[in-house]
Amino acid sequence: MSIGDRTLKSNLEKILLSGKSDIGQNVRPKWADGTPAYTYKTFGVLNEYDLEKEFPIAGLRPTAWKSGLKEDLWIYQDKSNDVQLLEEKYGVRYWRSWANEENNLGLAYGRQMAKEHKYKEGYFDQIDRLIFDLKNDPYSRRMITNLYNHEDLHGMTLYPCAFLTMWDYDGERLNMTLVQRSSDYLVAGNINVTQYALLQHMIAQSTGFKVGKFHHYINNLHIYDRHLEQAKEILNREETIAPNLIIDDSIKNFYDFKPEHFALEGYHPHSQMKLEVAI
Repeated sequence: MSIGDRTLKSNLEKILLSGKSDIGQNVRPKWADGTPAYTYKTFGVLNEYDLEKEFPIAGLRPTAWKSGLKEDLWIYQDKSNDVQLLEEKYGVRYWRSWANEENNLGLAYGRQMAKEHKYKEGYFDQIDRLIFDLKNDPYSRRMITNLYNHEDLHGMTLYPCAFLTMWDYDGERLNMTLVQRSSDYLVAGNINVTQYALLQHMIAQSTGFKVGKFHHYINNLHIYDRHLEQAKEILNREETIAPNLIIDDSIKNFYDFKPEHFALEGYHPHSQMKLEVAI
């Protein structure tokens, strides 16, 4: 059975059995009708996936993995914060709710990847520095990308949720840890998993390494109060069989990857369920 499904069920069980609620507290998120969006959460979850063995996509409800991939390309390849570009180039439209009057996310996400920093070897942005280190010093313990820049938080329309990656080469495989401060688990949780697994695959292939372990740490893993019934329904669904991820192996440059270079073979998820999104 799918590791994505098993992980999804395990985390939902933790939340439903022992999760803590913020009902009645002063919370930031709101529903479309203006009422507070309360959550049930669990603290400090670490999920481990072996990407050499399986692509960690859940099938208990459909996962929009291609949308997650397109967000990868928008943030880490285009290094953009322009929501209109995301819509026109990739057809991904759900970021509009967080855009400012200029149709971008301010200083958030791709804007952080576009910034160049000075190193002893010269100026690099974060993703180019990561690729440089993997090609020239793969045993380095300093390979990190970070979207959460305190200096720029004032200018971000949305503070990044999944924000930090740390990379490790073990002599055979390229491993990665993703740190996420907050996860709206039923709405976007598995999209985050698949998009960063895809980023790891792209970086590994473009630097000549085999893909390895993916550790995903989530500080606040939660579901919203209006998602309780959907969570219970997912727990009653039968787990699916993991699909095969197919990547065009002729692509050797990170900036050459396009959505059409990826496919999932044998992905047969359960039916979709309607989930209201808190803003």
